[in-house]
This record gives sequence, structure tokens and C-alpha cells, in this order.
Amino acid sequence: MTNKKPDSLIFDVDGVLLNVEKSFPEVIRLCVLKGWEKFCGGIVDDKGYTAEHERIFKRHDGFNDDYDVAWTLLSLSAHQKSKKLSESFPSPQKLQEELKTFYGSVQEWVLSRYGNLVSRKKVREYCNDLYCGTKDRVGLHTLEIPMVNCHWSALPLPVAIYTGRNLSEFELAKKSLGWEDFSMELVIHADTGITKPSPKGLEVLCEKMDSVNPLFFGDTASDMKVQEAFGMGRFVAIGEHLLEAELIFNDTETALKTLLNNF
Repeated sequence: MTNKKPDSLIFDVDGVLLNVEKSFPEVIRLCVLKGWEKFCGGIVDDKGYTAEHERIFKRHDGFNDDYDVAWTLLSLSAHQKSKKLSESFPSPQKLQEELKTFYGSVQEWVLSRYGNLVSRKKVREYCNDLYCGTKDRVGLHTLEIPMVNCHWSALPLPVAIYTGRNLSEFELAKKSLGWEDFSMELVIHADTGITKPSPKGLEVLCEKMDSVNPLFFGDTASDMKVQEAFGMGRFVAIGEHLLEAELIFNDTETALKTLLNNF
């Protein structure tokens, strides 16, 4: 480990600041099952989205938006031209093979490969209702659990956030964390127009904090690609998806205690 001291902490949200195992994967699972009937007129006779599908998407640097994961899976399935989900939904192996053809953006790839068979707008609206809730249903965001057991101001270095969440989702995250007073000047979210895996988010945040050696905490391949493209600081992998990373920790609390005690 280098002796060069970090001068800021930049966090992803999902899987880093918040345990989202019971929220976003469930959004995808439910959207696939309900959406297969609702948007595709299909018959649900299969369990659909599994933990293995989740792992594959986490390790692919093109997918940082869970709502687009649901849209991709429904589009791929609809392209098989069978009403039965069991005959249409890709196995993990089939998904791996399909993703080898990925290029450009998710929208570009899905539309060129599977066509406009499923409305992305409607899928995203449905996912948002599942996650945020409606007047008739509590949102799945209420099942999220903080992974950092302190207020941001108690951390020893300047803190910033680079997340794929949109603004409304991030506002819910702040409440879950008890970080309602966190400065939005130090947050890059999807509605800013900067999305992963662009390194622009780290560039903007480091410029604002006058930081040249940040620790960037993430849990997906797109997060790691962000750090590689940025070229400064170090990437800290949280969880079990990025075994090739140099710095890997099971949880964010352990990562902070270990890394900050070593500097």
C-alpha cells in the first residue's frame, strides 16, 4: 500500500453507503414478472431474475442503472417471440453470451439488437413506483439499511458522492442515512447529466474539494472503470463482485477503519 495519504473520500451509494439487497434487486425481479404480463402480454411461469443474473450485471461496466437492467431483460425476452417467460427469459449463461455483443450505451445496444419491443419509459415509470412507492403502496426503498454508522461530518476527510441515482432517489438515500444536511454541491447524480462510467463525476468533485488523491468507494465494474479512467487516487471495492480489485473489503465500515488507520 502506498504511503501517499488520501485527501478525500468519494462514495457510491448503492452497496456502499446503503445496503440495497432488498430494494433494487427486488425492483428488477418484480418488474420482470409483472412487466412480462403488463408490457409484453406474456405468461409468467418462471422465477425470472436471480442472484446470478444480478452478479453478471454488477460485473459489466455498461450497466449502472437498475431500471435499465429490467428494460434490457424484458426487451431480450420479448425478442424470443414466446409468451412463456420460461421459454423467453435468458439463463445466466445466455445472458453472458448476449452481453458479449454489447457496445455503446444500453439504449443504443438494446434498440439495435432487440428492437423497440418494450417501452423504456413505461418500464422506468413502473420501476420508480416500485422503488419510491405510490399513494397505495410503500416503496421498497424503506428496506434499505445504512452501511456507514456515522454522520458524514464525523469522517476525518472531506466527503463527496458520485451515484447513479437520480435526484429523487438520492433524497430518499439521504433520509435513510440521516445525512439530510449533506451539501448537494458535492453530489453527482444522474440528473446532473453525468453518469457512470464517465470519470467526469470524479473530476468535478475533486476540483471542488481541491483533492488530488481521493479514495473512491464502489461495488460495480462501472465504478472501477470510473476510477481507472480518472487516473488519480485509489479504488476501494466493497462486496464480493470485484475480486480483481487491489483493495477489497466486505463492508464499508471495515474499509474505512482499515484504510484510514493506515495513513
